[in-house]
Amino acid sequence: MTNCSKLRCTFLKLLPALLVIAVASMAAAQSDAPAPPPPPPAHDVMWMGGPGPGGDMMHDGMGEGKVVKGAPMSGDLVVTRDTTLADGNRIHTENTTKVYRDSSGRVRREIQFELNTPSTGAAKRSMIMISDPVSGNRYLLNPDNKTARQMPMHPGKAHAGHPDGAPGPRQGRPDDANVTREQLGSKAINGLQADGVRVTRTIPAGQIGNDRAIEVVTERWVSTDLQMPLTTTHNDPIMGTVTTKLNNVNRAEPDASLFQVPSDYKIQTGKGEGPFFMPMK
Repeated sequence: MTNCSKLRCTFLKLLPALLVIAVASMAAAQSDAPAPPPPPPAHDVMWMGGPGPGGDMMHDGMGEGKVVKGAPMSGDLVVTRDTTLADGNRIHTENTTKVYRDSSGRVRREIQFELNTPSTGAAKRSMIMISDPVSGNRYLLNPDNKTARQMPMHPGKAHAGHPDGAPGPRQGRPDDANVTREQLGSKAINGLQADGVRVTRTIPAGQIGNDRAIEVVTERWVSTDLQMPLTTTHNDPIMGTVTTKLNNVNRAEPDASLFQVPSDYKIQTGKGEGPFFMPMK
């Protein structure tokens, strides 16, 4: 396998966890225009955010764009990714993030992922993200070295014309005609009522060097009670299929300590805008 192939496989293996992380740090900065995938992370570094080709899929309803109060919950957000390479080889990855939300709208994510680089091999890692609209801060906790990066929250605005809060083409963009939205009605998912929507984005032939049109389809079912997606399927012929499911939902109030930085962690401050890197050694 060439070095290029190794790096590509590394990125594909990391991407499910990266997408979950990107949701929290960059939800309000998504670009709706097609974009090439970001470069693979450097050795021993975890890539942390930035717009990508995920579009509508990169939105879990628990980011900074909307604070949901009075609907406490906890659950397991399972993200699976299936990609078929040009040689027919298939890659399947699965990552689980434990999510908590209290009645004040504070959100905690416990992200488990596998860091796999040509220089280090496979290594299991975890990160914790806390979004606290009460204090106006968000925190990125690294359990390996017991540090917490503190950054100000920047609540985003709801996308105009989308009452379900799902991101999509902003009004007036020239590619609005290439995006269609289809309401799928309502159904019960794991005992919770959910409304469905299917968003199809068409990339015209020649726009990114493609000789035929490409359709990127996202189907999302949002709980009307929890005000967050229960299932999302994002099918992108370029990047593969990503599916997220919220399982084991518990409606009890989570313990308040989950939304606080432990006393033995060292708090570091820094700006929250733009990509940033977190050493993994």
